[in-house]
Amino acid sequence: MVSALFSCVNGDNTDTDTPAGNAGRAGSVTVSAGTGNLPTAGTNSATGGSTGSSAGSVGASGAPSSAGAAQAGSAGSVAAAGSSSGGRSGSGGSSSGGRSGGGGTSSGGMSSSGGSVSYGGGGGQPPVITDGTSGWATRYWDCCKPACGWKGNVGGKNPVQSCGQDDQPLSDYAAKNACESGGNAYMCHALEPWAVSATLAYGYAAVNKGSDFCGKCYQLQFTGGSHNSTVDEGSKALLGKTMIVQAINNGGVDGNQFDLLVPGGGVGALDACSKQWGTTDLGERYGGFFLACQKSNGFDYQKSKACAKAKCESVFANKPELLVGCDWFIDWFGAPDNPAVTYKEVTCPDAITKNSGLKR
Repeated sequence: MVSALFSCVNGDNTDTDTPAGNAGRAGSVTVSAGTGNLPTAGTNSATGGSTGSSAGSVGASGAPSSAGAAQAGSAGSVAAAGSSSGGRSGSGGSSSGGRSGGGGTSSGGMSSSGGSVSYGGGGGQPPVITDGTSGWATRYWDCCKPACGWKGNVGGKNPVQSCGQDDQPLSDYAAKNACESGGNAYMCHALEPWAVSATLAYGYAAVNKGSDFCGKCYQLQFTGGSHNSTVDEGSKALLGKTMIVQAINNGGVDGNQFDLLVPGGGVGALDACSKQWGTTDLGERYGGFFLACQKSNGFDYQKSKACAKAKCESVFANKPELLVGCDWFIDWFGAPDNPAVTYKEVTCPDAITKNSGLKR
């Protein structure tokens, strides 16, 4: 799987200021996947070598962007990048009870706090979805400011916080997107996914759910299948696992598609990572480390996983939170290609909203 996302200009709900969205860069790892970022940039993704036809993407303010993000065949996906106002602490390791510092989950099952819930790390699981909708997931990480990082896009709530090049939180929500010329607002490293337990994980994603999407959470129940037409060992291994994600970006993704924020997942059409991280060692532009490893290892699953694991540890050796998220993709997530899901909107867990700073 591969994905990418987009962010645009800063603003407060005006045509000239409000970011038009971040969509357009997601794809699938079976071949090169396309992804785009700014509304002016199209994107194509591929899960089987096919490029997507152009499709208009909706910006963060609800206005259509000037250029569509191509939705490729069975796997196009766009994700949005975000930052957190309450980032996780320390070396980035996740404990059995959730993340520390950014609002870890309780160790004793579900707890209620202010109308939101947390699921403990002792094996607690959300209720099984029995009335959900079929969808799929892709991946990306472009280091751009997310669409939900501007006040004009969050309906009076606190936006997702952005970070400077040094990953320190910015106090100015109007700071210009780093994916624009002269911009200095990046996605914060604390927005990487993390394991809560052996069968539950939390994270963030880009979605195509209309204009009022910022801060909504969705439970993704993995079916063991793949959105691709090929058999995928990684997707098969996800059967029985669940992920809850908060929408912090939007773009040219399918309405039932979730482009997950995964460090090393591919930058797509817009790349602020080379500047922020000081490296061009980013793997495939659409597909990231894992797709590059698949190509260099003849798509052998185990060899590709080992290769991607080594790449995570090399590129993120001094970036502990990004290393956690990159390793999560290989280990907990199993390095799948566009895994199929059953999903539904749910109340956001406390740990997710505390970490992002965005609560509806």
